[in-house]
Amino acid sequence: MKEYTLTDLIEGLNNKSFTSVELVNLYLNQVKLYDFYLNAVSELNPDALKIAAELDQERLTKGPRSPLHGIPIFLKDNINTKDQMHTTANSLALSDLIAPYEATIANQLRNAGAVILGKTNLSEFAHFMSYSMPSGYGSRNGQVINPYNKKLDPLGSSTGSAVAIAANMIPVAIGTETNGSLMAPAYYNSIVSIKPTLGLVSRYGIIPISGNQDTAGPMGKTVADCAILLDQIVGQDINDPSTLHDNHPREFYSKAIKKSVRGMSVGIVHFSNHSYKDEEKKVLLEAKNKLGKKGVFVIDIVIKSGSMNNLKSLLYEFKHDLNHYLKTVEGSTKMKSLQDIISFNQEDPEVRLKYGQTILIDSDKTSGQLDEPKYLSIRKKLLKEANRFEDLMQKLHLDALLSTRWSSYAPIAGNPSICVPGKPLIDLKPISVVFVGKKFDDATLISITHAYEQATKHRIPPTLE
Repeated sequence: MKEYTLTDLIEGLNNKSFTSVELVNLYLNQVKLYDFYLNAVSELNPDALKIAAELDQERLTKGPRSPLHGIPIFLKDNINTKDQMHTTANSLALSDLIAPYEATIANQLRNAGAVILGKTNLSEFAHFMSYSMPSGYGSRNGQVINPYNKKLDPLGSSTGSAVAIAANMIPVAIGTETNGSLMAPAYYNSIVSIKPTLGLVSRYGIIPISGNQDTAGPMGKTVADCAILLDQIVGQDINDPSTLHDNHPREFYSKAIKKSVRGMSVGIVHFSNHSYKDEEKKVLLEAKNKLGKKGVFVIDIVIKSGSMNNLKSLLYEFKHDLNHYLKTVEGSTKMKSLQDIISFNQEDPEVRLKYGQTILIDSDKTSGQLDEPKYLSIRKKLLKEANRFEDLMQKLHLDALLSTRWSSYAPIAGNPSICVPGKPLIDLKPISVVFVGKKFDDATLISITHAYEQATKHRIPPTLE
């Protein structure tokens, strides 16, 4: 099947070239053809065709609600939906959970007229289960496979969302990130992903790791597709205090792709403790030249690398935030605490603990109290180090930083980041570029990454069996 962008599909629906029902059937067939070995999809929505038919009728009588009207979309399986689908984090421990309430982001997408076609597999508990667990594995549904090469790590934790897009089983999807879970799978599956500034998108109704770092974000084939999706999921939510501020956009992010980047400035990051490989240097040089031709001022900057191991703080936060989440779904699952999950897994370790649960155990050993002096001290040191990126951009008047590697700086500090393919993925050496922007300046970052993408156009679809 031809690979369509979200923009293509919106135009087709508006031109009446096809209906939402036809579109849903098209992607259901793609799932049937390829997911039996890619294992990206956790669960399909049994009501999808019915919803699509209702949206087709509504389009005829009232017109589209938004650009997403009638568009099929996948959600990562840690996002609550109040329907017939489960919300499991790809864990057998939560295999009984049908959420009693809907995540804000799911509700926003429904209100925009999107068809939630199903949910995607992830690294169990968003890769906060075991130190030895491979990306894309979960006890409920097993291992997700990279569509470019089964030997290539698909990375995660938003593995299924990235693979489904790369394999043309869905035009766009929602993933989540605590510490690289949007950037990493996009990088290794040659797609685009946006991690918004923390506080732009509500996390209410998403199985958490850290209230200080978690965010949801769009994944797609192009920057434009992700920007269109981002438009529909930002906004204040009384259920998520991080969103209650005045920095929300006053115009659609999708308009940013049309803005000139002439006069903008980007810094290519070089860490003092490591050097780029030759292939990475070529990608960065190309980016410098291509952006330069569009009028972007690009400089090289050297940053002294500091210690950014945020595991200790996440162990505290996970216990605190997961236990709180489980209280909100009480009665819909047998699990009432992190300790319940650990005990459940220990009852059948061969099936439930193929790679152990060392992270869960280490998290449960903490107090889970976020006012504990030890935790507060750890968090303070992390933020001081992580905010160096923001401070550097402000000091040098940079609009963005650029690297061929993702880091913990942006997710810890809350800065936005966007991953874009840096070269065609035709071997086992994927290279993407990751741009980091200033907080709440996501629009500028979208403008720059769109300019880079259009100047390079490195994405090629995988050859599927």
